[in-house]
Amino acid sequence: MTSTIITVIIVIAIIALPVWLLMHLQGAEKGKFKKAIAALSQKEGISISENEPWGNKIIGVDREQEKAALIILGDPHNRVFIADLKNYSKCNVEKNLLNAGSKGNAIVYSSIVLRFVARSKSVEDLAFPLYTDHEDMTLSNELQIAGEWSEKLNGVMRKHN
Repeated sequence: MTSTIITVIIVIAIIALPVWLLMHLQGAEKGKFKKAIAALSQKEGISISENEPWGNKIIGVDREQEKAALIILGDPHNRVFIADLKNYSKCNVEKNLLNAGSKGNAIVYSSIVLRFVARSKSVEDLAFPLYTDHEDMTLSNELQIAGEWSEKLNGVMRKHN
């Protein structure tokens, strides 16, 4: 009887411990993102109303002030990209391929960026680097994120076209 109880307790611990650890790590990750957004809000005066985190990155938009931001969490400093959407006419997904060489027909991306096209020549185009093969370990859902956010940001920019 006692060996059965001990076995059940061990099995429950084996299942519950990884689940608890995963939830704890995800909570810590969300805390980092919240701090980064709060710091951006305080420093730049923008209020990110919609955002999407993945990996060590978070993309967001302030629809009222028509600004977009990409934050790449890093050690020791975060990298921040801000686009004043009033200065840009459209946002495109730019996919750069890596020379696959002998890999046959495999598609290997070297980078995925959101490219903001400037309205006037006095403003330069801007790129949000969502994925680069020399910084990111693996390509996850950056293509999907790029497509969704390109549509959202283009919707904000249509007001000025």
